Amino acid sequence: MTVVYTHEVAQSNTWNFFKLLFRWRGSLWKVLWPELSLWLVLYTLLSVIYRLLLNEKQQLTFENIVKFWSAYAGNEFVPLTFILGFFVSLVISRWWDMYLSIGSTEKTAVHIACYIEGDDEETVTLRRNIIRYMVVVQTMVLSKVSASVRKRFPNLEAFKTAGLINDSEQQVINDFESVHPKHWLPIYWAMALIKKAHKDGQIPSESYMLDLYTKLSEFRAGLGKLSSYIAVPIPLAYTQVVFLAVRLYFVIALFAEQYLIQSSIGDNAEDGKIRKQPELSFKFAIDLYFPFATVIKFFFYVGWVKVAESLFNPFGTDDDDFDVNAIITKNLQMGLAIVDNGVGKIPEQSRDLYAKTGNDAPFHHDKEHYMFPVQFTDIRDGVQRMAQRVPLIGEHVTTVA
Repeated sequence: MTVVYTHEVAQSNTWNFFKLLFRWRGSLWKVLWPELSLWLVLYTLLSVIYRLLLNEKQQLTFENIVKFWSAYAGNEFVPLTFILGFFVSLVISRWWDMYLSIGSTEKTAVHIACYIEGDDEETVTLRRNIIRYMVVVQTMVLSKVSASVRKRFPNLEAFKTAGLINDSEQQVINDFESVHPKHWLPIYWAMALIKKAHKDGQIPSESYMLDLYTKLSEFRAGLGKLSSYIAVPIPLAYTQVVFLAVRLYFVIALFAEQYLIQSSIGDNAEDGKIRKQPELSFKFAIDLYFPFATVIKFFFYVGWVKVAESLFNPFGTDDDDFDVNAIITKNLQMGLAIVDNGVGKIPEQSRDLYAKTGNDAPFHHDKEHYMFPVQFTDIRDGVQRMAQRVPLIGEHVTTVA
């Protein structure tokens, strides 16, 4: 289920955003700590081996390895910023479009409640069945892309147990032989019911019927787009490039970001002892033991790619994945409530409060300062300029006194 925190940052001050850093569910710390812990263990292991287990000759070899890889530890070797920026932008745009493609029954339900009026049993059943068929097709599509929905609705028997379909509808679906998905069947049933309702006079206007057709087609098109996103993902090679680029960068950093022993810094001594080359002296002049700067890079780069990985398929069980089971339940409950309780129930009409005063509704006192005042003289001057405009040939202009 998506982690909601917007209510905590209603005011854009530093403290509110700082408090977000201490949240765990869906946080950067939760997704990073396994990889960061492993990297720090490997880094520490290499550092201990270099400092305590190697002799001077072996230390020189290790330092030459560090020197070699340190030349490839910069962003010039692997342009991570460019690679990650494009990839994350692509993933986030797909993620949001996937959410919009899931669809909602509320918009169509409002039109159904308005276009198909009546409280007899046949009309009520008609309205409810159209909504139910919309939820059926949505659930059929989501059961193919979401593990949680597939667990809840593994087969048509589960659909019937949940009350989404009845025995006759299950039989029709089973009797239709096709190697391709049968998601279109419930939408066809809904459109057939609308056509019959128009023929029987329950839908008074053909434009109403066509509008409902359009709403159902848009709903089905969104679910079709959702299926396409799952069937045709981002090319695997590109995903592999991003994954490997970040991980290999920090594998290289295990060596390239090692701090070297300060006492070995200097020119080659005349006593025969092995010394580090002088070109390394400036870079490694301070022995900090812990790679602070590299850990900061780890937070940014690996955290960035973790964002993309968590949003790549939002129909799983991660913290920020869509709660599609709740969406299905909400679409069914709200859709049925609208077509049942919203039909023909209009409040008693009366004049608004501001009609008695003759004034427009007042602005909130805080908003008055942000409105541009329009003086009456400005309006009068504008009217006079319009009156003085030279008319075109054949144009009749009414003079304003």
